[in-house]
Amino acid sequence: MSDDGTNYASHLASGSGSGERDAATPVLILGQPFDRGSLYPLRETLHAHVVHAGLPYGRSVDLVLTVHELATNVVFHGSGTGQARIWQLDGVLRCEVGDPGSSDYDTAAWPVKHGHGLWLARYLPDRFTIASGPDGTLATADFALPGPGSHRSATPRLRRLDSHAVLELDGALDEQAAPQITAAVGELVSGTPAAGLVIDLSAVTYWDSTGITALIVAQQRVAETTAGMLVLTGLAAEFAERLDALSPVPFTTRETPAKAVHLFPLP
Repeated sequence: MSDDGTNYASHLASGSGSGERDAATPVLILGQPFDRGSLYPLRETLHAHVVHAGLPYGRSVDLVLTVHELATNVVFHGSGTGQARIWQLDGVLRCEVGDPGSSDYDTAAWPVKHGHGLWLARYLPDRFTIASGPDGTLATADFALPGPGSHRSATPRLRRLDSHAVLELDGALDEQAAPQITAAVGELVSGTPAAGLVIDLSAVTYWDSTGITALIVAQQRVAETTAGMLVLTGLAAEFAERLDALSPVPFTTRETPAKAVHLFPLP
């Protein structure tokens, strides 16, 4: 996790003196104060605005959870009131959760436990920073908007080999692909006492927390079989780090399905 205090949206906004706007100039799509009594309306407003801005449903849920957890910490562990802003710039939705009344507050004291809300808020975004200064505390979370054609939901394809099976995914690892992955894994483990499975993620173009949950469930289902093993392949380094942080158990990974073959003995 990177914790720096750079407010990129405000920095860019201060430098845009002309009326013309390019892709790097931020556009404020939501600015809303909050307190203890307005956390629910904040969630509803956030969801409506970020879906309208083009964030897929699954990632919009991730964004709402992130901002809600940050706002909750302002309410219960900070000054009690704050401001949430969403900026759109250069293919990114940037969320800022500010607590102007907590300039002397130690953000390291926020309660962070594995699997709890604030832990997820730190690892669900594509980039997360937090810092305190004279103007208060500011947490910033970036969520990348999908590129053209990148959000077609993956259709799992299961190939059975002599020693194991390979589940190939080509598209978005999202809330639509998740139940198909779970069904394919369930079919495999129900008919194989010693299930060996490779899930190839090399062609995954986008993801959300529902897709990550499907991988965790697959790991659990395969581990329940006799001598079962699940191997993930084709993970980008950043995604592997994110998955390691969010999963309660470590995954076995290899670069390609070919490099995972030796892990599965022939029957």
